[in-house]
Amino acid sequence: MVLTRAQAAAQAAAQAPTQAAAQAATQAGMQHLDPEEATALVEYSSARQASVAQFAAGSDELIAHLAQHFIAQTQALDAEQAMLYSQQQGQCDAQNAALMAVQASAEANVLHLTEQQRVIAQELGEALTATHREIQEKFQHLEVSENKKKGEIEHFVNEKIDQALQEVQKTSNDTQMALASQNGGARARFEEVEVNISNNLEAIPARIYQVVEDQLAVLRGEMRPGEDINHLVQRMVEVSSTGAAESIK
Repeated sequence: MVLTRAQAAAQAAAQAPTQAAAQAATQAGMQHLDPEEATALVEYSSARQASVAQFAAGSDELIAHLAQHFIAQTQALDAEQAMLYSQQQGQCDAQNAALMAVQASAEANVLHLTEQQRVIAQELGEALTATHREIQEKFQHLEVSENKKKGEIEHFVNEKIDQALQEVQKTSNDTQMALASQNGGARARFEEVEVNISNNLEAIPARIYQVVEDQLAVLRGEMRPGEDINHLVQRMVEVSSTGAAESIK
């Protein structure tokens, strides 16, 4: 390892006291030795000083090498840490971007579903309103038609009842006239017949109304959609007339 001037000066300054002390000790000891021992001591001291100088130079080189290795390792660690930080930052940015995209997609889906629910609710409400209006119109139409049919039936039945009563009254008058032409023994029979006729006359309206109600209930169950009301009434009158005739008998 080549030392700079400053390093060489510092090394010499550090070694100077040691060398001076060693030389002083050597010179002091050499005064009590013979020439051969003194020569051997001088050679040993010189070799030792050279070894110390060589070790000092090697230690400085080792320290410098360790310092360079430490600096290189520190720089490598700094670079690796910077790379890891950059990678982590990139991953965090990518994750944040993905999360933001997922959140935006979820919000868009929620808005889309909300709009679909609103449209469905609006269409369903409109359909229910239209259906309710249509049902009301049908019920009103059926009610008007039912009232009209009911009025026609009542008028026709009342007319037929009046005709039946007139025929019964005529029959009663004819019977009274026939009985009046008979002798006194037939008078009691006439009165009995008259009482029966009066009772039958009183029972005829109730009987006719009862027969009409019973037959109306039956015929309503049997009547097909679109059947003529006059045909239905005619059947009722025929049944009512038959019932009235049976009551008179």
